[in-house]
Amino acid sequence: MRYWIIEIFTSIQGEGDVIGYPSNFIRLAGCNLRCVWCDTKYSWIRHDGKEMSIEDILQNINLNIKYTTITGGEPLLQNIEPLAKTLKEYEHFIIVETNGTIKPSEELKKLVDVFSVSPKLSNSGFKINYNFEDDWASYYKFVIDKVEDLLEVKSFIEKHNINPKKVIVQPNGLSKDYIESLRELADAIMRMNLPFRVLPQLHRIISYR
Repeated sequence: MRYWIIEIFTSIQGEGDVIGYPSNFIRLAGCNLRCVWCDTKYSWIRHDGKEMSIEDILQNINLNIKYTTITGGEPLLQNIEPLAKTLKEYEHFIIVETNGTIKPSEELKKLVDVFSVSPKLSNSGFKINYNFEDDWASYYKFVIDKVEDLLEVKSFIEKHNINPKKVIVQPNGLSKDYIESLRELADAIMRMNLPFRVLPQLHRIISYR
């Protein structure tokens, strides 16, 4: 099995329930969306990546670090089951970061420990009809540009019957003053009495890859 890969690196996981853990990152090439605030636009085109076998990938990650994040682009555009199965043989904890437009197979659900799902609000430039009837995400992560976006999140989770405890909101990572945006978001959550979890993108604060 071969994959189109944009980059492989090791860093601190900066988002979601696994924030703070050292992790391998395998960034797959190709995405089915073009979000206006995307900070990895270089991963959009599949053939901008390098074709690599699973063996090539294993040689480029730190096997002693047991957290591995498969991200993109949109990683579920490629069949990552064989890669996930191999990583499990090395006893890795697997995180898949996805935009939620492609539903994972039942076999992949068994292999992946965390599905970090980032549904896109209208601030992304898209309006997408999602299907989360079986609630397959480990958590749902939303990018917030302005206070009105929180009302859209509230409407979204009510429509899809999502448990608010699984909702994470974070500021747009491209904000000019990220700390101030984080503070404003936290204030808005408190003022609006919303039960969402506010988390930063840690790598924006510590200036670490």
